[in-house]
Amino acid sequence: MDAQTLNNKSPDASVAATYFSPDDYLLNTLQRAVANNQDIRVSSGSIGSLTIMSSRGEYFTDSPDLPALLCQSPDNCRVRILDTGDHQPPPDSRIGRNIDELMWQAAFHVSEGRLMEGCNQADVIQLDYWPNLTRLPHTPNSFRILALLSKHPTSVFFASRLLKVPASEIYQIYSAAKAAGLSRTINRKAEEPRLEPHRSQSLLSSLLKKIARF
Repeated sequence: MDAQTLNNKSPDASVAATYFSPDDYLLNTLQRAVANNQDIRVSSGSIGSLTIMSSRGEYFTDSPDLPALLCQSPDNCRVRILDTGDHQPPPDSRIGRNIDELMWQAAFHVSEGRLMEGCNQADVIQLDYWPNLTRLPHTPNSFRILALLSKHPTSVFFASRLLKVPASEIYQIYSAAKAAGLSRTINRKAEEPRLEPHRSQSLLSSLLKKIARF
């Protein structure tokens, strides 16, 4: 089969989707903080840290590689719940970025063409708000995908067929938009997971130290 034939061939939207779980990445950590209006700081060694100010809808980061940090397993990170005295961000970064943008990035980077658990190929997606793609990672056909979903809600499967783009690209954009709260599923009731609040790790550490003495 020559290159021209390959280029003209429609993407196979019928290929079974693969999935990723937010629990395996920092996405779940962020979702739990936002759902419970908690202010937290997440750090992971040389990759830097994230300060999530859910009470203000903002985040701050000193990470030299934010995508790498967002792709970390929660087991590789330290999560600290911020006290009242911790709420002031560093002097050089008092203007935070919108948390919705962070959620988009977290899902986008870990997706790699996979669907987020809780999403489905048959979901009919309605885009309620446009993300600021000039500040966010996106795929080559993101504008076309988002334009379709905002004007004509359709399923992941048919969006891929109509736009003649790989289904994996739809999966990545849908996962990011879903995580950021920019889209909703209109053909079924979404099953939202119960997200427990973060517990103080300092308390957990003290308990572990007591156990270690015995």
